Amino acid sequence: MSRPLRLQVSHRLILLLGCLASISRSVTQAQTTDVNFKDQIAPLIQKYCSSCHNEETRESGIRVDHLDDSLPEESLRLWEAIEHQVLSGKMPPEDEPQPTDAQRAVFRDWLARSLHQARSRPTARNGSMRRLTVGQYDQTLKDLLKIQRKLTDTLPPDAVSKDGFTNQSASLVMNPMQLEAYFKIAEEALDNALVHPDTPPKIQHFRMELGRSIHPNPSKESLILGANNHLLANSDFIVTEPDPTKDFPFEPFRMQRKFRFIEGYQGNDTVRGWRDFEGIEHAVFACMRGNEGYPKGKAYEILPSGLALRPAIPSPEIFGESSTYGPQANFKLSLRELPHRGRFQVRVKASKANDLFLLDATNSNWKLRNPASATLSWKTTLDGSKSHSVTIPDDGVYLIQFHIQQPQAQSLVADASKLDSGLVGFWPMEPTANSNPLENSLELQGQAKWVPSPFGQALSVSGEPSALVQSPQSEVAVGTGEFTVAAWIHPEKLTQAGIVCLGGYGYTHGWLFDMPDQNGILRIETADANRQHNGTVQSPPGVLRKNQWQHVCAVVRRGQQLTELFVNGYRVASGTIQDADLTNPKARLHIGRIQNAQGFHGQIDDVRIYKRALDPAEIQALVEPGKDLAKAPELPASSNRELRLRLTNPASPSSDDRQVTGQLNEPSFCLARLTEGVWNIEVNYDSPVALDRIEFHRMDDQPDNPIDSFVRFQATNPKLGVHIGLRRDCGSTLTQVGATQIVKGNDPEVYIFEGDIANFPAPEVEPDNVNYLAGIREIGVRHEFTDGRETPRLLIHSVEFEGPYYDTWPPESHRSVYLDRNDTESDKQYAIRILKDFARRAFRRPLSDSEMKEITSVFDSELEAGNTWETSVRETILVILTSPQFLYLTETSQGPQSEALDSWELASKLSYFLWNGPPDEQLLTLAGNGELRNQLDSQIDRLVQDPRSEYFIERFVSEWLSLDKFDVVEVDAKRFPHLTRDARKQLRQEPVEFFKFMLSSNAPACDLIASKYIVANEVVASYYGLGNRSESGFDFVPIEHQSPDLGGLLTQAAPLSGLSDGREANPVKRGAWFARKIIAQPPDDPPPNVPKLEDLTQLSLREKLQRHRDVRGCAQCHAGIDPWGLPFEAFDASGLRRRDNVDSATKLASGQEIKDFHEFREYLAENQLHQVAFSLAKHLAIYASGRALTYNETQWIRDNIKQLEPSGYRVGDMVRWIIHSDLFDKK
Repeated sequence: MSRPLRLQVSHRLILLLGCLASISRSVTQAQTTDVNFKDQIAPLIQKYCSSCHNEETRESGIRVDHLDDSLPEESLRLWEAIEHQVLSGKMPPEDEPQPTDAQRAVFRDWLARSLHQARSRPTARNGSMRRLTVGQYDQTLKDLLKIQRKLTDTLPPDAVSKDGFTNQSASLVMNPMQLEAYFKIAEEALDNALVHPDTPPKIQHFRMELGRSIHPNPSKESLILGANNHLLANSDFIVTEPDPTKDFPFEPFRMQRKFRFIEGYQGNDTVRGWRDFEGIEHAVFACMRGNEGYPKGKAYEILPSGLALRPAIPSPEIFGESSTYGPQANFKLSLRELPHRGRFQVRVKASKANDLFLLDATNSNWKLRNPASATLSWKTTLDGSKSHSVTIPDDGVYLIQFHIQQPQAQSLVADASKLDSGLVGFWPMEPTANSNPLENSLELQGQAKWVPSPFGQALSVSGEPSALVQSPQSEVAVGTGEFTVAAWIHPEKLTQAGIVCLGGYGYTHGWLFDMPDQNGILRIETADANRQHNGTVQSPPGVLRKNQWQHVCAVVRRGQQLTELFVNGYRVASGTIQDADLTNPKARLHIGRIQNAQGFHGQIDDVRIYKRALDPAEIQALVEPGKDLAKAPELPASSNRELRLRLTNPASPSSDDRQVTGQLNEPSFCLARLTEGVWNIEVNYDSPVALDRIEFHRMDDQPDNPIDSFVRFQATNPKLGVHIGLRRDCGSTLTQVGATQIVKGNDPEVYIFEGDIANFPAPEVEPDNVNYLAGIREIGVRHEFTDGRETPRLLIHSVEFEGPYYDTWPPESHRSVYLDRNDTESDKQYAIRILKDFARRAFRRPLSDSEMKEITSVFDSELEAGNTWETSVRETILVILTSPQFLYLTETSQGPQSEALDSWELASKLSYFLWNGPPDEQLLTLAGNGELRNQLDSQIDRLVQDPRSEYFIERFVSEWLSLDKFDVVEVDAKRFPHLTRDARKQLRQEPVEFFKFMLSSNAPACDLIASKYIVANEVVASYYGLGNRSESGFDFVPIEHQSPDLGGLLTQAAPLSGLSDGREANPVKRGAWFARKIIAQPPDDPPPNVPKLEDLTQLSLREKLQRHRDVRGCAQCHAGIDPWGLPFEAFDASGLRRRDNVDSATKLASGQEIKDFHEFREYLAENQLHQVAFSLAKHLAIYASGRALTYNETQWIRDNIKQLEPSGYRVGDMVRWIIHSDLFDKK
């Protein structure tokens, strides 16, 4: 680093301080009047004013004992207030000693002449130096070096000025620690920007493609990624690492595929022990995460063409933070390796699903007056076939209904001819030993006993640890084959209890036949030797009755939906039992109890186990002995179980393939737009209740046509968001990449998301960490949730990552520094050209000869110190990046007289105003050509319409309206559950977007008070009850409204809620904010020694305010606050209009009486619009100039803003007017 240039910084700062001191002296010199202040005026102030308005007392917040005859700029407002009080006779108060008329006249004349002289004195102009704010520095560094990395997090936040802005020169100080941070940031920035151009870059590129059974050779391993992670089946995704197409040489990065870990997980259990892993499936995982349970349909579903995602509903918040498990559905690519630095791209191939509209209880109860247009009788055969076809007569929107079968007696003749075949266990509960060859191994446990039954004798158990237990016997081992379990039961209590068991709860190896709860459900459950679930089939509630004999039977066939349950010969359930070996050689058969668990209450008789599947006629034969007792079971009208429907058009199977899964609220299931012709139908129904028929009702034919919701559904588009971060044991930490993108078409398109990887959360893991789950990175892909409206699913076909991403090599960041070299240049000449160009762009103007000489000297010194040419160039650039010419906005002056900005200064001042960042080449070129002032209006328009203007608008509006108060207020979630963290994020942006629209459309200032439109996205519109008026996703657009409670700034939730305590509205805060920000009549700071108030909790709001105003020293301040704040009582602490009859009347200081908030806005629009426009212009001017305004400048704005009145004080015109004014263009 060059010592001379660092010294140059100090010299310039010393010079600046000297200039500021000179300015201070020039503006505080004493005024010349005929009256001697010390002898004639000061004694009057001491006698009649100082006793109440001194340093200790400060009644009404006013102190006068320190005033002198210099009348400095900051005291003029106070002197004017004193003049008003004296002339009006309000001061001194009537009960205090009064000056004589002659004394009043002397004081009045002196003050009038002194104020006139103070207002007339010229303002000294000696140039300025204003440090870049943290935001400006960040934008400038990124623009200069063409990088995206954010490097300014280590800098302290900028101080806030009294006017509320962070870009004010007086508060933008520099200290040694901050300067040291600039050196470190500059080094990091160059590390990110510069490369070794002769070394090919290493690029990571991989793609995950998604779709049901897409992988031709999936891994057989059962993968684990921790609790609450739902990994997609290995067959439903495939990961490849293709080489990207580039025009330059590069080295492909291949992910590690062999691992050795000593610690991992099985479920929630930690497993320790060295193990080797191999394969891409241990490097990249396809994972779903989030809270369980989705309101309608499945949160995600793997389809043949990809992964279908419903909107990711945010998880509930705890202490203002959402769950780290993330929203539902939360799809993530979890992987071990991503680049540590550099630009990246995530490319998502996605489409809008041609979706079916699921129905629920809120929208399925339509009265159908016409018969079904098409009906399909549905028979589920034992071979598992679920495919049928139906002919649709006409194009249209169809309601698809599923009607379930009610239990019916089997119309079969009972067949007992083979009931001895395959019978491996029979317990008739009779006393004859010959009836049971296994009887010698039986054991009655606990209170089990024999009792009479309609069939002879039965086992009676009482629910205590009592049962009939059989020691392990190979004869009843069912292995991997089919089997049947049957029994007569008489439950005296419906509760969780075992009937017949060769296994146990907790997925103990084997099987169990039981009642799982108190709801009359019959169940068979199985588990393999590894204690993994092997399938469960259970009936709907209510099929079993208390205190009645009934026959129960489970017929187990391995395979999809082949296992059936019967009660009294009626089929009550079907489902899937997988092909695991269910023989547990250690298990003892229990009748009347689950081993080591709950027992049956009642009697059990005639228990049988077959090593084959009985057919319905044979089951009827088992029921025959008790047919007089066997009643038809009662099934619910609606099964409320999961159903998957797939509709395929054979004419275009690839493009018209629709699938949806949801809960069947019988009979109406979904709406679909179908074309005339044949459609193939597949149904998977996870229910014990069989389907009877499917009906298709053409809704266009119905007299009461209910398809409006379906039309809105089809018009809504999914919103695609990408997030990057890291896996945590309790969830994820993810940050969004870029803006959400709207997916509009049914045809797949590639959506690109880009960022700098170092801006996103990354795990900090020791190099030798050998935990299987340590250091996992994550790429999240979501269907972003707005306001809960029905939306077609987002279909993800593939996700692709490339990083570091380079368009060219060397990248633009490198080429922005190292210019193309001329063949005739020497190393020295090339270096000087590089440094001169870089310094010109960094300083935002041409270099002076002395500056160029200094830079050359630094470069030469580095070479002489033994550094390489590249290092010397780099070190010199570091000096440039830490010089005051880069870190400060400098306006040089030749003397105290007012001067116009030169073209370069104007270009910088213009861009840092309207972009909060540096001027681009077009501005600098116009400045260099001397044409900037000639094209100033067109350049203002260009800058305002450029996306970079958002940096200005965001900063200005946030600081002008004090939106940071909304960021920190803790809102009572129980009172205002609708004001969620996600809603707050969007509402926080509403004032910014509103002003952005006003500026770009050149809207009149009256829209600040009341407008016929709001600017909102779907979230904000729904918050105000206008959700059906917006289809813009997260994009803010103007929306017309007819509500008297909406429009303008004063009804927006962010400032209103921010000016509350989170539970109740606060009219004092709101009034002070309104006075300070909207009409530029800021109240004085409260006096320092206000006495403590008594307990006022039992008083009304108005009584509290009146009691506070009665406190000595508070009245005058509150007179300028409370009247403005009371009309805002119409809005609660969440920023919404209150529905109770709250009193929002007020009486203004002018005497104007206002009855409610609506009348308040009318009054402002008709009587205070000039003041509102003045306030906006004043705040814009303060922000634009980067300093506090002088008294005369403020008065100039007040007097001359009237020039814009004929056109309505339009915001765009106001910005141009300020830029053309002397307070912006003069230095």
